[in-house]
Amino acid sequence: MAITMKSEYAIRLMMLLGISGRRMKTHELIETCKDKLPLKFTEKILADLARKGLLKAFRGHGGGYELAKSSDIITVYDIVSAVDNPSDMIKCFINTNKLDTSAEACTVNAIWETILHKMEETLKSITLKDLIKDYEARCNT
Repeated sequence: MAITMKSEYAIRLMMLLGISGRRMKTHELIETCKDKLPLKFTEKILADLARKGLLKAFRGHGGGYELAKSSDIITVYDIVSAVDNPSDMIKCFINTNKLDTSAEACTVNAIWETILHKMEETLKSITLKDLIKDYEARCNT
């Protein structure tokens, strides 16, 4: 089970936009991030986040991206599910066709399904605002 780089970058980009509180261009976001994100990958992630309604996208000279919703209602689950399918992070362990009904398979699948449920609960319980507060507390900004 792992969070993909796409999800990791999406969370970082959303945090940067939330911290800035203003519209930012793609290049500005890339330069602001400590780890230089690849341009094409960043553009795809931003487009996914905008398509899912988490960002507003603006074209032209004054273009860029800004949060479409308040940071206190955007959850980490919203961000991750905008760019990835959180259940795919664990699905490879779960027998999705349910043809194997052996006690071992049922027991193991039940464990992974429980873990998946707990992971989703956790991701839904953390807001972008929580991440920003934590960042500000750790980085004294």
